[in-house]
Formats: sequence, structure tokens, C-alpha cells
Amino acid sequence: MSKKILGLFIVAKLTTYAVGQEILNYYIDRDEHRSYQSYIEYENKAKKAEYVKWKAGVGSIEVNKNWTLDYDLERKVEKISDSEGWENTFSYYKKLKDITFFNKTWYTDVGPYLKYNVTKIPDSKDYKENKYGARYRIRTVSNIGKGEAYWGVDFLAYYMDTNNRDGVAIEANVAGSASLGYGFQDFFTIHNEYLDYDGNYGTYLFRVENTFRWSYDFNENFAISIENEIDSYNYYRNTDQKRSIKFTIGPYLLFNKNINENLRIFAKIGVVGYNYEKYESKNFEGKEEGQYIKSKIGFEYIF
Repeated sequence: MSKKILGLFIVAKLTTYAVGQEILNYYIDRDEHRSYQSYIEYENKAKKAEYVKWKAGVGSIEVNKNWTLDYDLERKVEKISDSEGWENTFSYYKKLKDITFFNKTWYTDVGPYLKYNVTKIPDSKDYKENKYGARYRIRTVSNIGKGEAYWGVDFLAYYMDTNNRDGVAIEANVAGSASLGYGFQDFFTIHNEYLDYDGNYGTYLFRVENTFRWSYDFNENFAISIENEIDSYNYYRNTDQKRSIKFTIGPYLLFNKNINENLRIFAKIGVVGYNYEKYESKNFEGKEEGQYIKSKIGFEYIF
């Protein structure tokens, strides 16, 4: 597999503004200017919750030398509660002039950002949390251990359209990925958010997402990986929400097959793993744990 780089697609692509692919957990840069991906994802949490997500379209379109459109169209179904909805994200951004400081080159872009998130719930009012705003990003590359790290900061400001009380939100998030050598990778986002909408009145949210994984490729078609995901929320000031944490770990079998130069099919099959979740608010506490399975299958076209 040529030009194989350990890295996360969304983070790594910002250093080159090129279309790329994450194949068998490895990032590969491509010379083409458009990508389209579609897949079905299944998630089961000890039979207490069962989710099906259809990514109707995920990809990137290079409109011209400076402007790019990223899109993510997702149809989501929660089978036990029989709820369903759409979660669609669009970001249209312009590449800005590179910045040099601290002996590093920093890659920047800016543009509008939109997220449409609506769920239909039986015998209840539809849930919605839509975002309309703008985003500024800055990224750079650093040498860490036996590989590279891609990291930077995202600044977002948007208007929130919700069920109960509309308002605003502001984010300053640190995101990155790092190759640690010998097939080990780490991906993280540290969220710092100011929330003033719905039940949050000037609330500060500190959230950490982290994925740590090890991958081993047998050949160009098959690989295995072990992945650990952590997602924690901590709320401060003027809200009924307090904290939550989600922890999952499990092994996966990865498959990739190139039909031709531009079209490929792929699958990520989860073997039995473990899931732990705990929630806490002013009026509620809950916990669940047990068997966990997550898998997806789909195709990608680069053109």
C-alpha cells in the first residue's frame, strides 16, 4: 500500500487540503478532488439499545483552488424506542494563507458551518438541535515518537435552534491524531464549550473524546485492530446536567477491496466487546454496562 500514513482522515487532510482515504486504519493521500462514501453502521449495547445508522453520503468536494465543501448525511434509527431522524452536517471553507510561527507551518481555513439534527420520537414532540454558524480551523504537524502528529484548534460560533429555548454556543476545541509506532494510534478532541440555549444558561462544558487503537494489516485486503473509545462530559454552572462517561473496548476485523482505481468496498466487523456508560444530572443517575458490538459495511468512490 503506497504512501501509507498513520492518521485520522478528518485531521490529517487539513495539512494538504487533498482528498484522502482511511484504508485499514491507514490514511492515504489522493490526487483527486472529490470523494463520496456511503455505509451502514450497526451498534448493539447488551441488547438494551440497538442503533442502525445509514451514512447516505460522506465526502469532500473541492469547488476550486481555495474553497472546499465537506458533507455528512446520516439517517439514524434507534430500534428499541422506534425513533428515527436525520443528522446532516455541512462545512464550506476557504483555505487561508499559511502561517509560520514557533518554527512551524500552520494551515488555516474559515467558512460557514451548518448542522441539521432532528429525531422523530413516537408519541412525543420531535427532538431538534440545529446549528447555524461559522468555523475557523488551524492545524500543524509535529514529530512525536516514531511517527507524526496532526493537531490544532477549531473555533466555532453558532446559533442554536432547539425545542425549548433557542440561543447561542461558542467552542474552542483542541483536536489531533498521533502515530505512536508499531501500529498504535491515538485520536483526541478536547472540547471547551460555552452553552446558552435550551436548559443551559451560560454553562461551561468540558468534554474529552479519545480513541486509542492498535492495527495490524495482513495484506492489502485484511487487517485486525483493537480499539478503546472514551467520551466524557462535565458541565459547570447554570444547568441541570452534571456529567456522563462512555467507555468501549473491542476487537475488529477490517476488510478493503479495490474494485478499480477509484471505487472500493470496505467493512469493519466488531467481535464481542465491552461497553460502560454512566449518566448523572440534577434529578437522575443511571448506569449500564455489558456486551458491545459495532460494525459497518459500505463503499467509497474517489473522482
